[in-house]
Amino acid sequence: MGGFLMAVPVVLPFAFAALIGSKRYACKGCVNTIAGTAVILNLIFLVLILGMDFQKSIEIVRLNENLRIFLDIDRIGALFAVLASSLWLFTAFYSMGYMKHEEGQTRFFAFFTATLGVTSGIAFSGNLMTLYLFYELLTIVTYPLVIHTQNEEAFESGRRYLAYSFGGAALVLAGMALLYSISPNLDFAAGNMAYAPEDRATLLYAFMMLFIGFGVKAAVVPLHSWLPSAMVAPTPVSSLLHAVAVVKSGVFSIIRVVFFIFGADAVRDINGQIYAGAFVAVTILMGSLLAMTHDNLKKRLAYSTISQLGYILLGVFMLNEKALEGGLLHLVNHALIKIVLFFCAGAIYVNTHKKKLSELKGIGKSMPVTMTCFSIAAVSLIGIPPTSGFVSKWYLAIGSIGAGRVWFAVVLLLSAVLTAAYLLPIIIAAFFSSDECDSGSTLVKKEAEGKMLAPIVMLTAVIVLTGIFPSIVLGFIERIVSDISF
Repeated sequence: MGGFLMAVPVVLPFAFAALIGSKRYACKGCVNTIAGTAVILNLIFLVLILGMDFQKSIEIVRLNENLRIFLDIDRIGALFAVLASSLWLFTAFYSMGYMKHEEGQTRFFAFFTATLGVTSGIAFSGNLMTLYLFYELLTIVTYPLVIHTQNEEAFESGRRYLAYSFGGAALVLAGMALLYSISPNLDFAAGNMAYAPEDRATLLYAFMMLFIGFGVKAAVVPLHSWLPSAMVAPTPVSSLLHAVAVVKSGVFSIIRVVFFIFGADAVRDINGQIYAGAFVAVTILMGSLLAMTHDNLKKRLAYSTISQLGYILLGVFMLNEKALEGGLLHLVNHALIKIVLFFCAGAIYVNTHKKKLSELKGIGKSMPVTMTCFSIAAVSLIGIPPTSGFVSKWYLAIGSIGAGRVWFAVVLLLSAVLTAAYLLPIIIAAFFSSDECDSGSTLVKKEAEGKMLAPIVMLTAVIVLTGIFPSIVLGFIERIVSDISF
């Protein structure tokens, strides 16, 4: 019975997606009701399952004595699953307001709901094989969301998304096969793998294949270009791509590989943290620099995501407790912050049909609540005390210094300055620009409707709360890290 229950957060969204896709429930009200019910029930079941006392593991298929497909819930999987399900709830209701201005709502909500099931599967994967299967499935169910508008630009973005994602997955498969030849046990365990000294070179090749393969969805430079081009999708899709569904799945998978397959000692022995860390440092700085060059608001936020994902990976490859605590905390904080920023961008677009920053001077006077929330989220992303972004970056800096890599702390500081350089001008133009374009008729002098504005305000309140009381999340993260061997 327990195994059946833990499969519910994975299976239930697919069942509701099938209901949405059936012709019997084709009306707009029915689609919204089913999608809303799906995300609410999913979160309720997830919380109940995590609170129950039973063996949270279920085997689906056993291929041989060493290789099987199974689900297993541990603390880090629970963190990722709760984060995803919670943000899906807010995004669902935001989407009901946003998507009524778009075509193809039934198709959107069907794949939107199915993606939640796949993301839960990634969170609950018990080994590398299971994770790989859900990782591949994530590409398939998110592709229709990326090409939702179905114009030439969308199809071009979709082709790029598929090419990068399947290419990355092929590397994961190759790395997994190479790893299996050395250590046939691919189950996740918070320890260090055993291997012979002569296998170090092969192990390094396997590690880098897995890092680069999963790094595609984590938008590691130079494998990042699919992400900005995917901004052609509706804003709710962009929010999920950047906050949790795709990019965080890539980061989560890398964390699994580093600490639950290889272990910190093995990564150090093969110098994996040095090679991967070089990619991460470039990602942090290039993402920030490229963000400054774009006038399109969503694209600027997209490049910002690339940089911020590098912060999380920085915490991973410092291979010490404080840095990993900072990385996991930033995984949560960035998800909350970035979803608010994209929600605000979507609200602005629905009200004004403006996408470029140069067109938004004075927007804060027309949409003060939206832009106040945008400003709070932006300040937190920069890392100004006492925001949640500051707390996670503080832990990352301490971890970098503790690992003897002061230059990584310098990279963090430089990136924070660049983050301020590409976000603060938006706030200044919105509230303090002398060019008050809202005095004309091009801007609608009202906020977005309640279904869109309420999630923005509520999530902004969560950002403020987690900044003032970081222990709400940090306590659980510390328990996750305490199980890991460094």
